[in-house]
Amino acid sequence: MDNNICNRLPLGRSLAILAKTYYGALTKRLEHLEIERYYSILILIENHGAKCTQQFICDELKMDKVSMVRIVDYLIEKKYVKKVVNPKDRREHFIQLTKKAIEVLPAIHQAIDEVNSAALKGIAKEKQKELYSQLNSIQMNLAHLPSQKIYINYKKASKKV
Repeated sequence: MDNNICNRLPLGRSLAILAKTYYGALTKRLEHLEIERYYSILILIENHGAKCTQQFICDELKMDKVSMVRIVDYLIEKKYVKKVVNPKDRREHFIQLTKKAIEVLPAIHQAIDEVNSAALKGIAKEKQKELYSQLNSIQMNLAHLPSQKIYINYKKASKKV
């Protein structure tokens, strides 16, 4: 009998357990930056340049608009991003990195590399590429199914837990 609980749960739950463990380790390494778990947003902006909008970030990271507004406000307060009015459409704002964000991005990338290395320890590079390819295939397969919109928001557990 297989004692691995992940083999007996829905695939999504197994991936959620993995994600919570992964983000817990990553958040611990980055807690000194005061960006909570919002480093993915900084990386997305870094990768897509100065014309990222809140809607673009929501779509890419599968986040709801209300949460995105709160996160952007938080990142503005912490001086990691700024809003810039789109000169072609004054109703739209671009979310751009500040100097402070640009300076901490190398530390964020290093922490991600360290956690990825620990997570993938003992798995050959070829198998790692295959894993990412399979995850992409799963995402594409699921994208074609009818579904409810679900938003997952990993928050740091309180000290009481």
